[in-house]
Amino acid sequence: MDARQEKELALLVEKLGKKTVNAAVRKVATLPVEVLSWGFGRGGTRFGTYPSGKEPGTVAQRIAAAGKFHKRTGKGATVALHFPWDGTTAKDIAALAGWLKKAGVRPGTINLNLFSMRPTGALDARIRFGSLTNPVAAVRKASVAHGLECIRIMRKLGSDTIVLWLPDGTNSPGQMSFFDQADRLDETAKAICKELRGREKMLIEYKLFEPGFYATAIQDYARSRELCRLCGPKAKVLVDLGHHPKCTNVEQIIAHLVRDGDLGGFHFNDSIYADDDLATGSLHPAQLFRICCTLVEGELRGYQKVNRIAFMIDQSHNIKDPLDEMVESTVNIETAYAKARLVDWDALKKAQDACDPSAADAVLRDAFLTDVRPILAKARET
Repeated sequence: MDARQEKELALLVEKLGKKTVNAAVRKVATLPVEVLSWGFGRGGTRFGTYPSGKEPGTVAQRIAAAGKFHKRTGKGATVALHFPWDGTTAKDIAALAGWLKKAGVRPGTINLNLFSMRPTGALDARIRFGSLTNPVAAVRKASVAHGLECIRIMRKLGSDTIVLWLPDGTNSPGQMSFFDQADRLDETAKAICKELRGREKMLIEYKLFEPGFYATAIQDYARSRELCRLCGPKAKVLVDLGHHPKCTNVEQIIAHLVRDGDLGGFHFNDSIYADDDLATGSLHPAQLFRICCTLVEGELRGYQKVNRIAFMIDQSHNIKDPLDEMVESTVNIETAYAKARLVDWDALKKAQDACDPSAADAVLRDAFLTDVRPILAKARET
């Protein structure tokens, strides 16, 4: 920290107290934020991808960029991996383990790919009709087999978490019965999850739409949570911040999941229309703050510790430099979390119990408007 930052930090201590500021520094410093291997490459749209030639192109280069990110920010100690994007053979997996070690990072969540065609086997063009819910039994069987293969890869690399995002859906009301779709998904999801053991777990993501524009198989958090209940305690809900109806109160959903112990993690990103390709907190920093407040309150109430929840950045870098935008997202997450840690929870509860919404909102607003950059600087220094 430079002299100016030290002075600003001292002013925060004078205003908020040493105990509060030191606790915020400690919490920010120890908050784990996972990055994704494919996020260090150039993203694109359905119209095209426009590489500059400077972004990483190979798996090895993306892992090296992840290592550079970790050294620069202190975050990204684990890197989410995606198969078959990050490898298909035993030789590929061995090479991947070596690249991770060389970069000074560890394998993070292992993501299933149930939307890409394979050169051989049943996962051919028929997966446009679904994977785990496909009417063709051979396709469903091959999709489950991919899930089991990802569990084996997870163990080889030393990870303990797989992520299931299901692209299955329909584009017309006659395409598939909702009842058949639900029955098939219940059966196949359980078949994958039952192979987990020990501390291993599966995070189940939901998405309002796309690629199915009439009905998606896991359309909201209620369906995701229902699947988790069917699969057992090793399954938890994954909240992707870009995939909610725009009039949905995301922090209220998070509160319900935390209260029941069903929140497994986040895919952090931002959006204003539909998809989740923008830098976290770049459009809705106040919402990100409210989400962090919900998580902190849940921890204070004894439900779930924040650092036990997977914080993962999942975004596509179509315009900005991928490494720079990943740093931007990380800083925005740290900023929102630091502000949430500065909320005067006793004063907030007193105002709420007194039915004084103006005073309660003022407590939150005071924390949100606090400049926490000195706290972030001190956290990075530690």
